Amino acid sequence: MSERALILLLSFIVTIGSVATNIYIPALPAVRDHFGATVGEVQATFSVALLTFAVGMLFWGPYADRYGRRRALFAGIGLTAAGSLVCAFAGSLGALIFGRAVLAFGTATAITVSRTIVSDLFSERMARALAQLAVVAVFASAAAPIVGGFLTSWLGWRSVFGALIATCAAVGWLAWKYLPETRPAAVTPPDVREMVRVARELLGKPLYLSCVLQSSSAYAMFVVFISLAPYVMVTALGRPATEYGLYYPFIAVGYVLGNWALGRWAGFGQQRLIRFGVGLQLLAAATALLFFALGLRQPLWIFAPMSVLYFGQGLFMPHLTAIAVNLAPPHATGVGASTLGFLNQLASAVCVQAMGVVGGDSAFPMLAFVAGAALFHLAVLRLSPSMER
Repeated sequence: MSERALILLLSFIVTIGSVATNIYIPALPAVRDHFGATVGEVQATFSVALLTFAVGMLFWGPYADRYGRRRALFAGIGLTAAGSLVCAFAGSLGALIFGRAVLAFGTATAITVSRTIVSDLFSERMARALAQLAVVAVFASAAAPIVGGFLTSWLGWRSVFGALIATCAAVGWLAWKYLPETRPAAVTPPDVREMVRVARELLGKPLYLSCVLQSSSAYAMFVVFISLAPYVMVTALGRPATEYGLYYPFIAVGYVLGNWALGRWAGFGQQRLIRFGVGLQLLAAATALLFFALGLRQPLWIFAPMSVLYFGQGLFMPHLTAIAVNLAPPHATGVGASTLGFLNQLASAVCVQAMGVVGGDSAFPMLAFVAGAALFHLAVLRLSPSMER
């Protein structure tokens, strides 16, 4: 298989996680109405999924190091399909939360294994490979809330899980037929104690810890925004929840353009691109908050600055991931990837549930959180060791 074909295949594999998240988001208000629940209670279907996704990120990397990339991927896809089936027939909010937890644990294998395969094959140019990987995944992410919105409107919220089962079947077949095993045969995978030791050593490195804090704050902005935006659309802006999917491409296009610019501007160096992207992120977050303070309530005044914000994230997120994963020993890159992913998701789960308690009656808490997280990110970057690698 050619390099371009492999990157394309890995892009489709990565879509499992983003599709599972984004196809469900427009259904959140409908789930709340169906079960007569509060925003905070329904947010548990999102935050608990983030938590099990975090555990999955911690689990699947070492599993792939020990048993192989293909075996880890197929196990995860199977769990994703099983969890989706539970969700499709859930008779209570508790059952839906359980199903979402199972499928999220399964979807964690896609991003973890894909990152590990990229590290196996393209370690010297990992950031660019990850940016290429993200392009198809981001377009799938953009399409998913549109599809989810129409499915919810036409067939009800349960139908989104039927679509997710079909996605699992398609991706599983493609991976079975074309994905090679890339785990180095000559390298002995670490045992559990070795994995813990590697993770502890990585977290003791100031540069790795800086990457964790920066990527966690950036990812928390993303998940808090996408999980609360449907409620804001309905309650604060008086729009149908399904309209959220029509504005989500602002986010996707911004991130794709950031990934594209990353490749074009590679000559500027990692440090300068990361600084520029983080500065742009803060400027965009402050602009969105300012527009709200000026009384501008049309969704475009929120999503246009968010597009610029995610352009900035598209510039620096692949670099942060590549720097962090490449700090791990060659025999434990899966540990490096999964530790990073676990901490990103854990921080995001806490933020999503906390913001769910605040509610979605106004856009202000959501936008204030994004601006605060962007300011925190800039502060961490200023204190970070040099990120030029």
